[in-house]
Amino acid sequence: MLDTYLEFLNEGYHEVGFAFDGLADENVWKRPAEGLLSIGEIAGHVAFWEAVKYAGDGGGGLENPDPAKCRVKSLLIDPRFKYYPTTIATPPSSEHLAMTAKQVCSELLRVHNESMAHLKALNPDLDTAPPDWNPHHTYRRLLKYAAFHVAYHTGQIYTARHLLGETPPDN
Repeated sequence: MLDTYLEFLNEGYHEVGFAFDGLADENVWKRPAEGLLSIGEIAGHVAFWEAVKYAGDGGGGLENPDPAKCRVKSLLIDPRFKYYPTTIATPPSSEHLAMTAKQVCSELLRVHNESMAHLKALNPDLDTAPPDWNPHHTYRRLLKYAAFHVAYHTGQIYTARHLLGETPPDN
C-alpha cells in the first residue's frame, strides 16, 4: 500500500517539474504581490514538511518539528518556510536568494526523493504515527494529505508565475 501512496505523490512531483519549466531566475524569490509568497518560498515550504515528516526523527511533532534532526539536509529545509506567518515575516537568506530556478526545482525534487527513500526504508505500519506526533496523524493520513499539499502548492507556483507576467507551460 505504501507504494500506491508514493505513486500518487510522485505524480504530483511530475507536475512540479512543469511548473518550474522556463521559470526566470529573477522571479524565483520575487513575491508576486504584497502578502503572497515567492515561488522559492513555496518550494521551501513543501520541502520542509516532506523532509521533517518522512526523514525526520519525529522530534517536536507537527507543532514544532526540528529540521536539525532530519536525515535529509537542504537549504530549503529551513524553519522560516514552516508556515505562512513566519515565511511572510522572514525574508529568504542570501544563500536562498543565490539559488536559480533550476537549482530550487532540483533541490525540491532531491528532498522529495531522499525523504521517500527514508520512508520506504522505514516501511512503517501506515496506521501508526511518526514518533512524537499526534497519534491521529498516521503515516497513511500524512501521505494522503501530501498528495494534496504538493498539488495545491504547485497550483500556487503557476499562479505566481502568471502574476509575475510569465506564461508557464500549459499543463
